[in-house]
Amino acid sequence: MDFDSIVIGGGHAGIEAALAVSRLGFQTLLITQSLDAIGRLSCNPAIGGLSKGNIVREIDALGGEMARLIDASMIQFRILNRSRGPAVQAPRAQADKHLYSQLAKHTLEQQENLFLFQDTVTDLLLDTPGREIRGVITERNRRFTAPTVVLTTGTFMEGKIFIGEHWAPSGRLGEPAALGLGTSLRRIGFTVDRLKTGTPARVLKGSLNFSAMQEQPGDEEMLPFSFFNEKVDRPGVPCFITFTTDKTHEIIRNNIHRSPLYGGKIEGVGPRYCPSIEDKVVRFPDRERHQIFVEPEGLGTEEMYLNGISSSLPEEVQEKFLKTVPGLENLQVMRPGYAVEYDYMDPTQLFPSLETKRIEGLFVAGQTNGTSGYEEAACQGLLAGINAVRKM
Repeated sequence: MDFDSIVIGGGHAGIEAALAVSRLGFQTLLITQSLDAIGRLSCNPAIGGLSKGNIVREIDALGGEMARLIDASMIQFRILNRSRGPAVQAPRAQADKHLYSQLAKHTLEQQENLFLFQDTVTDLLLDTPGREIRGVITERNRRFTAPTVVLTTGTFMEGKIFIGEHWAPSGRLGEPAALGLGTSLRRIGFTVDRLKTGTPARVLKGSLNFSAMQEQPGDEEMLPFSFFNEKVDRPGVPCFITFTTDKTHEIIRNNIHRSPLYGGKIEGVGPRYCPSIEDKVVRFPDRERHQIFVEPEGLGTEEMYLNGISSSLPEEVQEKFLKTVPGLENLQVMRPGYAVEYDYMDPTQLFPSLETKRIEGLFVAGQTNGTSGYEEAACQGLLAGINAVRKM
């Protein structure tokens, strides 16, 4: 075999899986479509939150990397629900998204026993009976062999993005989809279906009126997520809160037929805890307003993230309803919100170890098996990597 293990994908699941296997002494190859997109915070540039902050610390306790990455890249830290009891409190940190990704890539590059390669995996190599994994085939027809493979493709497997009437094969706006692997999994006999998720517009900081919003400062003391760190010494910046209005909801209702989700273009269902603004307006017609968190994407960029108002309506509709929000009246949209639909494997096809029941030695972690969220992906990648090593 060329390697002991192959990890497909360089997101949060892929990072932890590759580090776990290589740190345990096994020769590991991580294949990703873009080395520059390793550890990218595709949606909200934040780590932690209710229950998620606990997951990050459990990842750290098991030797994972996520806690150390956020400690080195946070630009705001808050303990949520500080006024309530400790059972419902949780750490959350806003990240400098570019620094986080840069640090993740550098960590992988420095890791002994770990090799990085840029390509797209399109098929799996199996033994003759078709019951055991033997490696992967890439878009450029490279063949790499290994007795274990960890699949962590995120939103990229047969991915499509939707903005109103526009759609394109893509895993993130401006990044190509991973085409071929979903078809291969179906051919092998796996049950593969579609999920969707979404992201809001990014806007120019200088075009916003923060005096019309409520400032949300971070805690004075930044506490480390990682048990390896005694303190965090990072610059802190504020976030802001604003709200939708009746006019916002009216514009959305008048254009709901142009939403790909409500127009029938999107087949997949989305995560319950991260609904689009279209979903909020339709499902909760009596709500007079919905909260929006205006959050910085990093120290070296003027882009701001509008947390809580993800949308796949046409771009001109997005701009129109966003300008009805206090503080956003003169906003400049830098990147529109969009929905992304992608292939995922039914997780009932996995053992609790995350190994597939159909193909021995093949593990599936993160959004590829139907979950959603950076922290959930990272903890699954870590466990898939540990269990791949235990398998070997």
